[in-house]
Amino acid sequence: MKFFMVEGTLQHIEQMNEKVMMEHKSYTQKEMDAGNILMAGLKEDMSGGLFIMRSDSLAYVQTYLENEPFYTYGIQTYRIIEFSPHFLTQNLAQWLEK
Repeated sequence: MKFFMVEGTLQHIEQMNEKVMMEHKSYTQKEMDAGNILMAGLKEDMSGGLFIMRSDSLAYVQTYLENEPFYTYGIQTYRIIEFSPHFLTQNLAQWLEK
């Protein structure tokens, strides 16, 4: 299994609307339900988002992003960083609450 941090950067926020946002949320939720996205969220400066994803290949992540509604509507671009976890917290949920 490979691990990826994906950074999204908003390009054309004026194209954002409720329809696109609902498509984005639904698309992301499917991958979360499949267990492939660990977490996702907005950058504090609201310039885009970040998420951590796992996959057998970079090609899968690229295909996922090519079909992501924010990308298909020209709203956001993505940067993919593959990484190898070496150290893990024993209780992620507890860590996130702090």
